[in-house]
Amino acid sequence: MREIGDGVFQLDAGGKLVNVFYVQAKVPVLVDAGGPQQAEALVEELLADEAEPKLVLLTHGDFDHFGGAAAVREEFGAAIVAPAAERPLLTGEIERRLYVRLMIRSACRGRLPKPPEIDRWIEPGEVVEGIEAIPTPGHTPGHTAFRFGRTLIAGDALITGERFRPPVPMFCFDNEAVRRSIEKLAGLDFDVAVSGHGPETRDATQKLRDLVATWG
Repeated sequence: MREIGDGVFQLDAGGKLVNVFYVQAKVPVLVDAGGPQQAEALVEELLADEAEPKLVLLTHGDFDHFGGAAAVREEFGAAIVAPAAERPLLTGEIERRLYVRLMIRSACRGRLPKPPEIDRWIEPGEVVEGIEAIPTPGHTPGHTAFRFGRTLIAGDALITGERFRPPVPMFCFDNEAVRRSIEKLAGLDFDVAVSGHGPETRDATQKLRDLVATWG
């Protein structure tokens, strides 16, 4: 685990699949929880670092972000918290496109991972133990980014790096909504941005604005 922003740490257990973050908020919070195959390593890393999350805060309902949540709840008694607008995806009322489901099955040994039961649903703009929920729909209907101090935890709202990029279009429910969400983030003030599938990046607000500027 290494510190990448004030009070924000990135775990190693996510590997190359997805980034997982530990936030020293009013209580210790895990933001996203990797895929099912990372669950054991995730718990082991938290135990090794004497980190005891009280909440697992999900950005959205994709398997590579919720897969270790149930294991963390079992080990630490952490409540699993998710955006209310993401309820239909997490409860199965809506589904990913067929070709995406087939890709997920292929990555998960032929089966679709079952989402965890959610202990608490949060509303847009709600502040959870000092972490602000910022609705960023598009990648999924209820996708939510989180702000802690001047650090943006973007989930899959965008891909961080030297140049910010939108998420891969084929994996998004609504690519126009993706753009609108990124434009909203570009109007806020961040120093550091992290995402599910990119490195931590400083000067985040300017990079968000640079991305928006490419759309003309």
